[in-house]
Amino acid sequence: MITLEEIKEYFGEECRTFPEVTEVNDKLSEKTKQILYKIGLPNYSGYGGEYIMLDKLQIIHNRYLKYGTRKRDSEFYSECIDMFTGEIVFNLNYKGDNNEYHFWNSNLEAYLKYVYTYTKYVNEFEIPQKLGDYYKNHSKYAKELKRQFLQINKDVENGCWANLIEEMDLGVI
Repeated sequence: MITLEEIKEYFGEECRTFPEVTEVNDKLSEKTKQILYKIGLPNYSGYGGEYIMLDKLQIIHNRYLKYGTRKRDSEFYSECIDMFTGEIVFNLNYKGDNNEYHFWNSNLEAYLKYVYTYTKYVNEFEIPQKLGDYYKNHSKYAKELKRQFLQINKDVENGCWANLIEEMDLGVI
């Protein structure tokens, strides 16, 4: 089982902690507060672009706590904690009127474990000896990453992670 300390050690200085937002602390779980204020969240390159953590948390519509964005979409893209449900959601709002948030992970701990698993999987491709060349065996790679995600929880069956696995399986990425 992946621990938060193992993740913090793996990412090192890339794990960015945030200044405490006391006015919303009562809406956050203890695990979420631990991750935000003590463990941190890493910048990383992933499905859809380069994800960067903000310098400080932002409250949106008294419901969402924005912690990250995407490098080329920083003024339009928000990665947030839904303070009502604890879910991790995102919003891509190019036109300025899109208030629809989409599922990313069931909670911040799952999100961090998925990011860790994905990053480690991509950065430490020792698998070619086992699975063969990626471009000829992309379905095997997708199946292996999905297997690793399922060891955390079933978030991989919804939203962005499901799209990532599907596109890997099809050989698009």
